[in-house]
Amino acid sequence: MRYSLTLLTMAMFGSALSAQWNTIPGLDGSLTNAASPTYFGRRGPAYPGGEIAMACNYSMCNSGTVPIQWSAPMNPNHPMFAMAVVRETATRFEQITDASTTYVKHAFAAANSASTCGGTCQSGAGGQLRVNCTDVYGASTNANRFYLAPASEVDPWTGRWEPVASYFDRGDPDVGAPGNSDGVRSLTSTSGGFSTDPVKNRITLQEQDLLVPGTFWYCTHIVCRGEAGDLHFDNFGSRQIAPSWNGSTWSFTAPGTFAQGSVLNRWTGATVTHARNGDNDGHFLVAVKVTPLGGGQWHYEYALQNFDNHRGGASLRIPICPSLSVTNLTFRDTNQNPLDEWTATRLGAELVFAAPAENPLNWNHIYNFGFDCNIGPDSGDVVVDQARLGPGALSVTIATQVPAGIAEVLVLGPGCGAPPPVLATSGLPLIPSPGFTLDVTTQPAAPTFVFASLGSDNVSFSGCNVYVDAGQFLWGSTTADGTGFAQVPFVIPPDLSLDGLRVTWQAAAAVVGAPFLGFLELSNGIETVIGCR
Repeated sequence: MRYSLTLLTMAMFGSALSAQWNTIPGLDGSLTNAASPTYFGRRGPAYPGGEIAMACNYSMCNSGTVPIQWSAPMNPNHPMFAMAVVRETATRFEQITDASTTYVKHAFAAANSASTCGGTCQSGAGGQLRVNCTDVYGASTNANRFYLAPASEVDPWTGRWEPVASYFDRGDPDVGAPGNSDGVRSLTSTSGGFSTDPVKNRITLQEQDLLVPGTFWYCTHIVCRGEAGDLHFDNFGSRQIAPSWNGSTWSFTAPGTFAQGSVLNRWTGATVTHARNGDNDGHFLVAVKVTPLGGGQWHYEYALQNFDNHRGGASLRIPICPSLSVTNLTFRDTNQNPLDEWTATRLGAELVFAAPAENPLNWNHIYNFGFDCNIGPDSGDVVVDQARLGPGALSVTIATQVPAGIAEVLVLGPGCGAPPPVLATSGLPLIPSPGFTLDVTTQPAAPTFVFASLGSDNVSFSGCNVYVDAGQFLWGSTTADGTGFAQVPFVIPPDLSLDGLRVTWQAAAAVVGAPFLGFLELSNGIETVIGCR
């Protein structure tokens, strides 16, 4: 039995996992397509040392029961669209756009076209995407810097954005007080150096990244103010894109089909799971791929996506026994700054990847973590600590695949009696495990004794096998209940010096006429190997 913090988290939040505080009942937007990848220019050194800009079109459907407000900036009631590009290589699934410099598109008008999600597009007032209606934004519109602003201004969990003192309000360059905080747009379509820099604020790709062999995916993420958290996953979608250089310019094609959901689901052979901070903040997703290397070694590769968590991630904690070997530690973020890398440390029974203050895992980012280990995978939990203070818990626990611990329970051989007592354990001897017990099934109301030794033996006496050695000692005694069940606790403290300790156990039940010494029946022998998992 694995003691799962995921289950504890679910118990804490109970059935309240349905909405955040500002939910608008019936509001449900969904992304239905992304296509037509388009090149918008380059900057920097000559090919292949520069960087380029691109964008796609996308379509969105109102699949809810109420209109989605669609006001133009500077009114905060409109959807926003985040974008990114991800690459799958032979070993890793990694984001190659820095979402800190790729800005979020602010929607400004809804066309209310015939629906792509079923039903009849309803009539109604302007300034909204009506029920069962579809809106499409072309690639050139999505690349228009007049409507692009930093993702850091947006709360992806609630969909809130404050126009006062925003990038639109401040202007580029900043117009200064009082114009930079009066709620009136200072940014113009000709400011910000846009006329001389075709890449700024757009989806930005390093040419070197486009030359790495792999499969590329374009991602779009809708953020709708007031949409319930349980409905967020159809707001994300991806489509494969294929870049090519003809000697003077770049172009893209879009093979394959569009798919809703996290792009991590595209990673071949990976296991994808997620969890969120209750009703208070959004989701982190973990994709893991474990590859046997031979010689008893395994490579663990994790892709951690901040899907819609406003407070961000400050660390990734992976459980791992101190006795295990960990080598080839790797980390990859989305920027080009080698001075803000996350650091990896072995702390007790955890491998901790920790972020510097200036580089948390913010929303619309995927970071990568990898290592080699001398044991294969098992089910377990990783923990993401929140980077900033705010409502909700300090961390989010996600069930996934982790290195297996060495905790084991081995059966050494049969017991003796008519029938012989059966010795088993409740769960595995983990570090710590305050609820671990030794369970005996024997005759009803029989006095029961559990013996332990730090070595093992297998000596036959009176037709019974004795597995505890000469150094054995009485661990505990009790009396079986009316069904013949007896239980003796084995409380394992959080003492990592116990890691790898082997203990042999055997139970004896007092029964008149039993084979061992004339009054004892002996159980099977078991050996517990104490470890952490």
